[in-house]
Amino acid sequence: MAQYTINTTHSSVFGMDVHARTVTVCGIDRTVGEVRKRRFANSPTPSEIAAWMQENFSAPHYAAYESGCTGFHLARELRAQGIDCDVVAVSSIARSADDRQSKNDSRDASRLLSELISPMPTYTVVWVPDKPCEASRDLARARADAVVALKRAKQQLSAMLLRYGHSWSEKTKTGRLKKTWGREHWAWIDGIRLEEAMAQETLEFYKQVVKECAERVSQVSALVRGHAGQARIKPYVDALCCLKGIDTQTAFLAAAQFGDFSRFSNGRSVSKWLGVVPREGSSGERQAHGRFTKAGDGHLRSSLLEGTGSLSRRSADMKRPKAGQVVSAEVIGICNKANRRLKGRYEHLTKESRLHVNKARVAVTSELVRWCWVVGLAVQKGQAVAP
Repeated sequence: MAQYTINTTHSSVFGMDVHARTVTVCGIDRTVGEVRKRRFANSPTPSEIAAWMQENFSAPHYAAYESGCTGFHLARELRAQGIDCDVVAVSSIARSADDRQSKNDSRDASRLLSELISPMPTYTVVWVPDKPCEASRDLARARADAVVALKRAKQQLSAMLLRYGHSWSEKTKTGRLKKTWGREHWAWIDGIRLEEAMAQETLEFYKQVVKECAERVSQVSALVRGHAGQARIKPYVDALCCLKGIDTQTAFLAAAQFGDFSRFSNGRSVSKWLGVVPREGSSGERQAHGRFTKAGDGHLRSSLLEGTGSLSRRSADMKRPKAGQVVSAEVIGICNKANRRLKGRYEHLTKESRLHVNKARVAVTSELVRWCWVVGLAVQKGQAVAP
């Protein structure tokens, strides 16, 4: 979906402060220099807002509001009504000390309008996904939320057992601790009997919660696999799965989050978007870099970081497509090059540069997401020229 930016062709500009049931609009008609404000209450429809803009301001119109929990619905609907509308990253709007001390909807709308019409704007426009893309994002995030809930339930169950002196200590023949949450581990949990009846009932409750959360993860994972086979997203999922450390679930998440791979101009912007570039606090002759920013989608960043966990054991051999996956020779070549590069990069950072393993994984993740972008671009380009 197209993105807009204010230019000289827009006669009227609007800054909006959007909430669940209210929308405050501050607009300027640049042809006459008139500024008007309007507060819409009782969950106004986009048609009401667009009608007020079109009746009281010269066309063409441009509007923007800050990113937040209200999502992209209003932007899409205003565009359908003939109003060019963008969503602005809330973190890119500068706030003065006075703004932080005195805050209200009208002031926020006016502040955004001032930024929009500034001759030297600093705000960043957020890419607005279409409805199918946003639906894919929501499904991928639902699975991530289910996984988080399962981890929390397991931790709560383990914590209770530990409080009563029960800890898993079964080991393999080589002396390594056996994995948890397998058949043997569950058999051990089921065999535990606590003296107090109330404590035993609580334990049974926690066990049931873990099993229910695990079932939810299985259900939503099956949904992801099913939708990953749809024609719209399947070429991207098949291609991204050729990168080592990426499975169907992560590939689906990456394709949904990128949406349009061509919206990035270079690899640096991709790493910045994912939040795997270091913070900078340089001044004068002092050059200072801190921890990585952790901006962007945390689900995708965590999934890619987890995918780099096997780098120390991973070979540089090619990863062949699985049955049912259709990938062009060009994309396979790109993925093979990426896999060799990422493996070599990790070994260089850990063995030659003596970098900490976690820092090396973040650095490799920064490159991995760039390779995802390159692969996605190749697929998108191939679809564009396909008959």
